[in-house]
Amino acid sequence: MGVRGAVKRGSVPTTAFFLLISLAAAQEVRVAGTWDITLETGRGTANPSMTLAQDGEKITGTYRGRLGESKLGGTLKGNAIQFSVTLKFQDQPVTISYRGTVDGDSMKGTVQFGDRGSGSWTAKRRS
Repeated sequence: MGVRGAVKRGSVPTTAFFLLISLAAAQEVRVAGTWDITLETGRGTANPSMTLAQDGEKITGTYRGRLGESKLGGTLKGNAIQFSVTLKFQDQPVTISYRGTVDGDSMKGTVQFGDRGSGSWTAKRRS
């Protein structure tokens, strides 16, 4: 029974091999690029953007919106993303914290505006 006969289609070694490949592919979520965000809050809709760079699980980038431009930082663990940015609102710093999930070229989740409220967000990667 040589090597060919030892590993049959659907056998445990073959199934384990494909499971490992699937897990490795699932962990390779990439978010580098420019994203258009849609924020939904009790006060209406806003459309900031962000440009992200990724180094493993570490995320850095630039956030641009109605309150200006600022650096952002966060993490990506599997498909779970979290990042924050601090902007000035009425001469006071406000940290905006995003949490969500990544699915290919889209993201969605919740956002917290310091102690000033919360909302939901979606993002689409620009082509």
